Amino acid sequence: MKSQNTGWVRIAALGALLALGGCDLASNSQPAAAAAEQHAPTSAAPASAAATPATATACPSQDFDAFLAAFADDVEVQRAFTQRPLRSETVDANADPEPKPVTAMLDGDALKFPLMASRAKQQAEGLVLSQSELNGDKQVMLAKPDTDYQLSFFFRKGECWTLYRMRDDSL
Repeated sequence: MKSQNTGWVRIAALGALLALGGCDLASNSQPAAAAAEQHAPTSAAPASAAATPATATACPSQDFDAFLAAFADDVEVQRAFTQRPLRSETVDANADPEPKPVTAMLDGDALKFPLMASRAKQQAEGLVLSQSELNGDKQVMLAKPDTDYQLSFFFRKGECWTLYRMRDDSL
């Protein structure tokens, strides 16, 4: 019975932390997310934006190119600096009468890591990386020439860069 009470106390503490630091967590700042992890129950809990396991992984770099290299090559960096839930946009190629866009918010088991291939895998598979910027956000596109393979990753700068959206335009 005591372990159940301890679990409820932890959940209540997590709720209080989220209520007090909700603004920081909503913007995916790492201090609020790290605090939430320290007080999160260790048992399996339903996946939600409030109960997403975060990590105390330090920001690899404020410079986007250095951050992107670390993000691509380290799954733990991807886990730490991916917004939950993650907005995922795909194309339903089988929709009738023509393909249509599909948007989902991914979290928990639906969020499969690695989200981005490592730089070595990108090179081995002949993927070409390009970057663009809009209003301070960064878009990274991985495409394979002469195919319909095209994945875009969207990052926003807060205390560190954070992946907040993915788009798969492949058919």
